[in-house]
Amino acid sequence: MLPDLLILGLVIGANNFAAALALGSLGQAHRQWRILPVFALFEFGVPFIGLWLGKQVAGFLADGLGWLGPTLIALLGVWTLLEARRETNDSERLAHTLTSWRGIIGLSAVMSLDNLVVGFGLGLGGLPVLLTATVIMFCSVAFAWAGLRLGARGRRAYQKWAKALSGLSLIAVAAADWLGWL
Repeated sequence: MLPDLLILGLVIGANNFAAALALGSLGQAHRQWRILPVFALFEFGVPFIGLWLGKQVAGFLADGLGWLGPTLIALLGVWTLLEARRETNDSERLAHTLTSWRGIIGLSAVMSLDNLVVGFGLGLGGLPVLLTATVIMFCSVAFAWAGLRLGARGRRAYQKWAKALSGLSLIAVAAADWLGWL
């Protein structure tokens, strides 16, 4: 089970990598002691809530709705792929605003919405809530740290690729779940 959870954590952490890569490339890596703890709080708390809700709902659902969790995860993967295609015009001012306390809390909350859906979908499958949320948080923060470091070295061009990889990975996780591999 732990290897499956680590793969899941790596998939979910790719979104944090993309965001941190952009922030690092815009000169915000020095704010890592503000960014990483806030990311950690949201990357643990939001999937935890989703997993818990999924477990609660799973108790009420019949076995015939086992497709719901993987479907939600796959739809999130498709949405992430579509978002990766969108053009964005980041600027120094935007990066500075996003890494203010209010900005980083807002950014973390928005970025964690997909983790609520993923957590809910996985909770329907009965994964252990505390362990899963902890693995997601650990992987997400590690990816965010790496993104800040790499971004600071001027590798901003990889942001869209990281987001696209995240979307494809979510679709792969959903497919593995549908096939009974997770």
